[in-house]
Amino acid sequence: AHVADYDIQIANYFQDQTGNRDRHFIAMNKGVTLRYGENPHQKGYFYQDPANNDPLSLGGFSTLQGKQMSFNNLLDVSAGLETIALIGKNEPACVIIKHTNPCGAAVSKKLEEAFQKAWYDGDPLAAFGGVIVVNRTITSEFAEAMLADRKFFEVLVAPAFDEEALSVFSQKPKLQLWQNKVLEKPFLKAYEDIKKIRGGYLVQDGDIFEITEKHFKVVTKQKPTKEQVRDLLFAWNIAQVSKSNSVTVVKDRVLLSSGVGQQDRKRCAELCVSKAVKPLTGAFAATDGFFPFRDGPDVLMKAGIVAIAQPGGSIRDQEVIDACNEQNVAMVFTGVRNFRH
Repeated sequence: AHVADYDIQIANYFQDQTGNRDRHFIAMNKGVTLRYGENPHQKGYFYQDPANNDPLSLGGFSTLQGKQMSFNNLLDVSAGLETIALIGKNEPACVIIKHTNPCGAAVSKKLEEAFQKAWYDGDPLAAFGGVIVVNRTITSEFAEAMLADRKFFEVLVAPAFDEEALSVFSQKPKLQLWQNKVLEKPFLKAYEDIKKIRGGYLVQDGDIFEITEKHFKVVTKQKPTKEQVRDLLFAWNIAQVSKSNSVTVVKDRVLLSSGVGQQDRKRCAELCVSKAVKPLTGAFAATDGFFPFRDGPDVLMKAGIVAIAQPGGSIRDQEVIDACNEQNVAMVFTGVRNFRH
């Protein structure tokens, strides 16, 4: 097995050098049996890549307490790590994941504020039973605040926990606590995304492309301000890690609502607006694919959205731009699509 792993690494190296992709080799080791797969009637396992050098690799996290990790826990934590790496490079940030989608996310000057905003300003119903990822050390005071009001979450991932915080969380022995110091400065490293389909595999580069202000092309009469650009980027980051189709709405770098996993973009916008627990007046929206008609933006603008980020590229782009101009709403094109299935 050891020799086979080594030969696979050699073969993959030379295929990368030559560009020859007629074969693909996958080596996995350190297999762990999980409680079950996505559902109790399915068996589940977690294997690691022996050539992996990703600092956010789940195999690099230590578990401090809690029940055995599950298949779904690992999927959600992985999604949370991608999200925190996009929004939490420099400032305290909190992400709440449910079924691989962010249902709460915020950046603030203090971690406690980021958590409160992520939980209460986002989707508190979805946050119940979710996975939480933060990028600062958990203190005892923060631990008590997290457990107040009978909040329930399955996994908490952080760079570190102080001893007093561990004592507080010991009251919830089933709660999983994972730690890795790399979360203080998280970043996305290139990786290979592999999906099993019947009869084979789909292989692609992992989507780690990060949009910046320089990618924004203003297409409306109304131009976003510097502060508005910051929120549009935040909205884009959340849409990027959400299941397609997705529409996300944010304000002051707090996720207010999202509509994800819908077959049409108008439904995404309607779902997003309907789930908001706070008014969306003056908020900012982003979507992972272009708006094919003006109906989606119309739903968002009626709710009070003042600026929208989208890839652009539809044959009806002008129709959508005209709709925004009618309402004095700013729209930017990114030129980048972020489908995630």
